[in-house]
Amino acid sequence: MKVCLIGNNLTSLILASILSKKNFNIKIYSKRDKKYKFKTRTVGIADHNLNYLSNYFKNINKITKPINEIKILIKNKKINEQILFNKDSRSLFHMVKYEKLFLHIKSKVTSSKNISFKYYKRDSELNNLVNDNKFTLIINCENSNILTKKYLKKAFFKNYRNKAFTTIIKHSKLKNNSATQIFTSDGPLAFLPLSDTSTSVVYSLEINEKRNINEKDVLKKIKCFNSIYKKISFNKLENFYLNFVLPKKYHTKEILFLGDSIHTIHPLAGQGLNMTIRDIIKLDEILEYKLNLGIDIDKSIYKEFENKTKSLNLLFSTGIDFIYEFFRFNKNFVPAVVSKKIFSFINKNSELKDLSIKYANSGNL
Repeated sequence: MKVCLIGNNLTSLILASILSKKNFNIKIYSKRDKKYKFKTRTVGIADHNLNYLSNYFKNINKITKPINEIKILIKNKKINEQILFNKDSRSLFHMVKYEKLFLHIKSKVTSSKNISFKYYKRDSELNNLVNDNKFTLIINCENSNILTKKYLKKAFFKNYRNKAFTTIIKHSKLKNNSATQIFTSDGPLAFLPLSDTSTSVVYSLEINEKRNINEKDVLKKIKCFNSIYKKISFNKLENFYLNFVLPKKYHTKEILFLGDSIHTIHPLAGQGLNMTIRDIIKLDEILEYKLNLGIDIDKSIYKEFENKTKSLNLLFSTGIDFIYEFFRFNKNFVPAVVSKKIFSFINKNSELKDLSIKYANSGNL
């Protein structure tokens, strides 16, 4: 069976490796084989998802940094509160540089005999794929190509009017296994360990015509909220705009959409890649079930995939948006005494925190 995957990214490479184990012939279409643009981009992988990936990518756990504690701090003019999430000595999630993970997975993919790459120059070549009957499945894993723009209709679009500023800091060695999310007056700031001597920093700041943000201002704010890292040096500061998009459907008659094309969300909870991996797990289950029963695989699985993933993805996406808006609303409108009671209740409720950890890890309650 021939499968066409569009996009040279984590989604397409992970899926290609999984499908190749089922003896599918995979062709990955990409416009060009370029180096990844954002050198400071990092990803968090839930423990459940990393265990799944380790079945296909040997030693993947060796390139990630386990995180076994999450601190959520609320620091603004009204309150200074903390919510702590931990799970004994078990890892809550794992951090890794996007580029490092990409290269690790691609090295495994390129060694597979039934995976090949095709580089196209013109958008018309992708358009022609839609009417090409030689592929049993066509799966688009890119967010910005002609097929996404042409066929993937938006049910909801929200411009956060935010920019995420990212960098990686080098610092003195310490036991660096605690991630920190600080909700500041200007926006959420995250410190995400990559090793005992390096940490990813993501700062989402509101932007408008009256507010011109430069690198010096961002670095000054990061230094202001840093409380544990000593002798720090900064990598290049990069930035990108933040939006929230919900698609109407995950597929057309000929194409299934996967990855960033259907998961454009705020990065504060680190769920983008995790939602994609959970989607891949579900697609894997659908295919495996049909193969075991000897049922022919065709494009009808697109609808089945959407039915089994869309509701949960909607819950995750809107949940993350709710968290962002809750802290923004709380900062501006909720009295300090009420805020303190809310955060005190959450911090003392171990069952609620355990449920949150379980849900973020596996997508199931």
